[in-house]
Amino acid sequence: MTSTQAAAPYALMIQTDGWFELTDWTPTWTAAAESLSCQAVCPVALPGRLTMWVDEDAVPRGLPFNRPAAKVLRVFRAEALPCFGPVLFTGRIDTAADRGAHGLTEDQALELIEQYLTRAAKIPQQRTR
Repeated sequence: MTSTQAAAPYALMIQTDGWFELTDWTPTWTAAAESLSCQAVCPVALPGRLTMWVDEDAVPRGLPFNRPAAKVLRVFRAEALPCFGPVLFTGRIDTAADRGAHGLTEDQALELIEQYLTRAAKIPQQRTR
């Protein structure tokens, strides 16, 4: 995933029922936990300078497997990653500035949404007959 634009404050949330939302992103260490409504989050670095955030306690809390997010992860060849409950995608983690994670660029956000719509959602196809 290439980025041709400056970092923008976006994050993409994918719910277990397939609902997704592109939201504004404030790069703090607590922002991911607040967005996922949980106490502890686990960041997972993905190719393309992306980070996926998951609730560390999703399984003990009984949250369902996030099949739509898992389908998006296959694009990154990250099939073995656990994704239960809502999943949040942001830009890369900024360890140097200790500020949390960068927001998605517009290009990254649009590519993730495209991957989601073509892999996870059922979009009617054009009929040839």
